[in-house]
Amino acid sequence: MYSVANFLILNRIKQQLGLDQCIGFFFGAAPLKKSSIEYFGSLDMILFNLYGMSETTGAFTTQTFSKFSFQAAGFALDGCDLMIANPDENGEGEICMRGRNIMMGYLKNEEATRNTIDPQGYVHSGDRGKIDADGFLRITGRIKELIITAGGENIAPVPVEDNFKLECVACSNIMMVGEQQRFMAAIITFKVDVDPKSGVPSRTLTAEAKTCFKEKLGLDLTTTDEAIANPKVSEFIKKCIESTNKKSVSRAAHIRKFKLLADDFSIPGGELTPTLKLKRNVTQKKY
Repeated sequence: MYSVANFLILNRIKQQLGLDQCIGFFFGAAPLKKSSIEYFGSLDMILFNLYGMSETTGAFTTQTFSKFSFQAAGFALDGCDLMIANPDENGEGEICMRGRNIMMGYLKNEEATRNTIDPQGYVHSGDRGKIDADGFLRITGRIKELIITAGGENIAPVPVEDNFKLECVACSNIMMVGEQQRFMAAIITFKVDVDPKSGVPSRTLTAEAKTCFKEKLGLDLTTTDEAIANPKVSEFIKKCIESTNKKSVSRAAHIRKFKLLADDFSIPGGELTPTLKLKRNVTQKKY
């Protein structure tokens, strides 16, 4: 029934969006939520994740209609070599790339060039990832984002944080902390309405957050201050964290304590970059 659905519904949606002549849909620079990718996919708009750097002349990996994954960043372009340097027991390590599209170097900065491009011609991205059984690149975080505990364990926070967001739809952002500490902790924010002009978040909960608290806890909450003050909310967040911990690769990655914040992370607040990546050092100092 695809042809019927396409004629009656899907093409009309694309026309209303001005995308009916679009052959392919691509995104990069920052990750998209799995729910967003699946939503556009349900409208017959498959979003292809590209990965690369300015140093690799843009995209280094791609996806096609015949070779595609919702969870991956694609596979290396023809003529390009993709390598995972110093992989751990899970196959995760630093993503390195080589090909004719690699830059010659940084202008008048030989030291930075040597630190980025190794003698074999691979650019070291600083990103952490692995290549799965199907040959797709999966990005798991930044090397610099690794948290080293007091016990010497290396914790990649991004997968844990992403799992928590799936468990708790009322929460917007989470940042794990625990460098040289005995256990992991986290600061967590709620989904709130944002001023469309300034980008400054309010303390008014979004409709999605309100619905979550109403359906899960039977609470009529309107602001983040009300949510933080309610013990039922804290207990609910705790259960979401417990569910998240069950998915962690080790006990060292378990979140043991958390703090709820009244204000969400934002670009004006300094916690997020223009591509909505978390500035961990800035956020940690701020809170």
